[in-house]
Amino acid sequence: MKSLFIAIFAMMSLNIYGQEQPISTSTQVHTSKMKLTGDKEIDNQIIHLIKSMENYMKEENPSYTQNDIDICASILVDYTVNIYKTQSKQEGMETVKSAVLKLNALNDKCKGSLIETGEREQIAEIIILASHKMKYNSMDEDITEEWREW
Repeated sequence: MKSLFIAIFAMMSLNIYGQEQPISTSTQVHTSKMKLTGDKEIDNQIIHLIKSMENYMKEENPSYTQNDIDICASILVDYTVNIYKTQSKQEGMETVKSAVLKLNALNDKCKGSLIETGEREQIAEIIILASHKMKYNSMDEDITEEWREW
C-alpha cells in the first residue's frame, strides 16, 4: 500500500498537463504508460478506476484485457483535456457525447464486462465532474444518460 501511495504521489507531483507518465506499482497487473489530465482530482479518480479494473482482472477472468483498461483510461483523459478546451455548453455536451459513445463501443467489444455497476458510477462521476468544473451542469445531473448504454 505504501508503494502504491508513493507511485501515485510521484505521478501527481511530476505531472505536466497531458504529459505521459509511467504507472508502475506492485499491485498492478500490467505496467503501462498513461497520459494524465493535469487535474489532480480527476487524475486520482481515473487512477482509482484503473486499479479497480486491474484488481478485478487479477481475481476473475473477465472479457477484457489490460489494453481495454488502458483504452478506457485514455478515453477519460482525452475527454477531460478536451472538455477543458471547450468554449460553450453545447460544445461541451458534444464532447460528453463523443466520450460516452466511445465508452459504449469499448464496453460492447468487452461483452459488457468492462463497465459494470461500480465502474459505471465512477466513470459517470468523472465525466460529470469535469463538465461541472466548466459550469455546464450540476453535480447531480447525469449528463451521460442520454447516450450511455453501460
